[in-house]
Amino acid sequence: MRHRLFAYPGVTVALASLFALPTATGALALAKRRPALQGCTVSVPTPNPIFAAAEGDGARRAQDDDSDSEDSDDGDDGDGDDDDADDDDDSPAGFNVPGSDTCMAISGTATTGMQYDGYRIKAQAKAAAKAAGLAALDTTTFPITASFRLETGQALANGLYLSTALEFSFDTPNGGDNPTFVEASMTLGPYTFGVTDSWFDFWTGEDFVLVARVPSRTVGLAGINRAVTDKVTFSLSAETLESNQNSIQLPDGARVPDGVARLVYDDGTLTLHTAAAYHDVPATALSPGRLGRAGIVGATWQADLFGKSTTISGQVAGAINAAPYIGSQLDRRSVAGLLVADDATRGWSGVVSIGRDLSDTWSANAYVSRYDLYLLQSGSKAGHLRIDRLSANLVWKPLDGFKAGVEGSIAWQDAAISGRLASIPLAARQNSVQVFLERTF
Repeated sequence: MRHRLFAYPGVTVALASLFALPTATGALALAKRRPALQGCTVSVPTPNPIFAAAEGDGARRAQDDDSDSEDSDDGDDGDGDDDDADDDDDSPAGFNVPGSDTCMAISGTATTGMQYDGYRIKAQAKAAAKAAGLAALDTTTFPITASFRLETGQALANGLYLSTALEFSFDTPNGGDNPTFVEASMTLGPYTFGVTDSWFDFWTGEDFVLVARVPSRTVGLAGINRAVTDKVTFSLSAETLESNQNSIQLPDGARVPDGVARLVYDDGTLTLHTAAAYHDVPATALSPGRLGRAGIVGATWQADLFGKSTTISGQVAGAINAAPYIGSQLDRRSVAGLLVADDATRGWSGVVSIGRDLSDTWSANAYVSRYDLYLLQSGSKAGHLRIDRLSANLVWKPLDGFKAGVEGSIAWQDAAISGRLASIPLAARQNSVQVFLERTF
């Protein structure tokens, strides 16, 4: 068994300093320095909606705001509530670049731990797997994942807000010391350009370390995002999958960018996400060109349930000749080596997750998912991929920016693709357990 942690001494030294928890004196010094470093936040202002609220509603809201303001002034704990609101703000805090009006924020995450993966290959596939030398082995690894993000924001004289984002990550089990670019984008008012997450996707699995450590489906994107009302936004984007590091490799040659239309409703408690996409599959020497299509519906509900914060989230996606648009990033990485660009496919995926705070420092999360994809040939089924997952974790957060926990996952995998030996190891049940530490800054 190889200890991967000591294979990257530079990363190990950085983690040692990063995970060193501050003492009481150090924490006090950090708190004193914090205001000087956080003179601004990179926060895109809320755009004016196309359809503004009626004047009567606006007057009533203004009256309610005045009433709330008076109640806040009369209350003894008003200042404390304001501080709590500031703490809950997810906008990245940073500092003003000297000599300019630009706000810059630097953040990052480092995760390490120990992971065990056990495989139980089906009896009918064992002989073929052994003969081909493809039998999956039980392994214990010490994965290290780190990400670094740089953001800037500036309000221009014409009233538009200009923001940029640059993020890259390291994943020692898969990418070694070579960085993977996660985002390199620019947003000017309602327009966004660059490499970033696809606007089609919804469920990210960020509360699950086995999912979150896999880079998300990034694409080359040019799009516009407009607020229809104060709760509804609509966006259109042209996306190119070539930027994605975890999807099917596409053939060379001219092709039309994928088109994505998205509609989102968000009232602070409930978020509804719907999107549709078309996917151009260029012609090859063995197959004609195809026009793929995909659709997705997702929702997240977050509220206090029996006195504890609870979040329920999920999505259902379907696709025809557009396999990269279904499944989580973990599912897509599992099947990426089995599919080729000119495969005719039809499939769907679904996931439901729940997260609940057990106390001020403890929380628990769980999800179930299914990935189901058929390969078609002359209109009939020529292959089948199916992955069912069940995962749960227990997380401890004693300090802001630090958490530790344990996570377990079971994946029932079934792959039957004629002539593709790479599908043999996927015809197995995979049991995974990881104990992890995570530090953010």
